[in-house]
Amino acid sequence: MQGAFVFVLLGLFALMSILLVLYGSQMYRTTVAYSEVNNEQRVLSSYIRSMVRAEDAAGAEGIPVISLYEDINGTEYVTWIYTWEGTLYEQFTGADRPFVPEHGTMIAKAADLSAQIEDGVLHVELLNEKGENVAVQVALYCV
Repeated sequence: MQGAFVFVLLGLFALMSILLVLYGSQMYRTTVAYSEVNNEQRVLSSYIRSMVRAEDAAGAEGIPVISLYEDINGTEYVTWIYTWEGTLYEQFTGADRPFVPEHGTMIAKAADLSAQIEDGVLHVELLNEKGENVAVQVALYCV
């Protein structure tokens, strides 16, 4: 009888160990999935905020392309931020050069971009690859 009790107790311990591992792995998968969604939204909004803050200049405007102008050693350059074929792109070039969407650098997946300036604040809305809206508001230093 004592031997059977030991085997039952050992079996119960093994069963509980397996259930704990399964529960832990499910929690890990859920956390990773949530992290991926959160990181995707942060990448889109952080990119727009940092680019606008770094390159905010008088005359920066545009829908559906955000155009950020800067003067480097007497030469005017423009950074275009736009969505094209389901992806958010950036293109840095001379202000006198034509806009060619194919020449941009891919930043992240985003289906749509809309932007407007209201009371010195740039309001940008992006539609991520899952169809969720990512809204960004950046106070402009130069309007």
